[in-house]
Amino acid sequence: MALKISTIFFFVFQSIIIWGQSGFTTIGGANFVGYGRAGTNMEGIESIYLNQAGLTGVKNFAFDVSAERRFNLDELTNISFAGAKTFKFGTVGLLLSNFGYSDYSEQKFGLAYAKKLSSAISLGGQFDLLRLNISQFGSKNIYTFEIGMQLRLNKDFSVATHVFSPGNITINESTELGTRFRLGVKYQPSNKVFILAEMDKLIYRDIEYKIGVSYQAIKELQLRLGVNPSNETFSFGVALNIKDSYRIATAYSLQDNLGNTPAISLQYQK
Repeated sequence: MALKISTIFFFVFQSIIIWGQSGFTTIGGANFVGYGRAGTNMEGIESIYLNQAGLTGVKNFAFDVSAERRFNLDELTNISFAGAKTFKFGTVGLLLSNFGYSDYSEQKFGLAYAKKLSSAISLGGQFDLLRLNISQFGSKNIYTFEIGMQLRLNKDFSVATHVFSPGNITINESTELGTRFRLGVKYQPSNKVFILAEMDKLIYRDIEYKIGVSYQAIKELQLRLGVNPSNETFSFGVALNIKDSYRIATAYSLQDNLGNTPAISLQYQK
């Protein structure tokens, strides 16, 4: 176990420290793990994690609590909470998340806003306070923002874009918080099926390609599949809808080299 943790920390936290590939940008639990972490085109409370423009899909108010244990290690647990309320002037959301353990952890606090400009266009953004804690070096607060858009082309197709932390933010002499850009397409040929295709580019890293598929088996049950060929990750998940107000989603991603990741998300909306 000690060797496994050391190996994972070497590969994962090299990415965290150098490129910001961390709990700051990969949160949301089973909402996205089941889709291979695609989700720029998603609408509703879960959109606060990947593209705030989708918050216009919140009808009145909604809450989400999500958790995942990356590579099945307690030290790499991520827990997040989100809430959103729709007003006449738009939708306001709040996000809190924590990733890591006592020696290394990250917290994210976000205040989001989204507005539908027309029946086809939604815009959203979020101001972020990011807190990085390393036991040997202390803590550091970082202020940044993210912005996104969703555009419905017709009844079957929509496109979406999102940018996290535009510009160059220096944490210390050797560490930068990298900008992250996402571009996604959603194809929904029927009320039962939709397909997500997404490109995810973190500065200084190669583009990742993600594909997610959803099938609404019955009104109460949704099945999800996802694949990320860039890092050889495959995933699957299910979501249960209860009385149109509650949703319980679970997901599991498979990665041969680093291990598997279970996730769960609980939602309430009204």
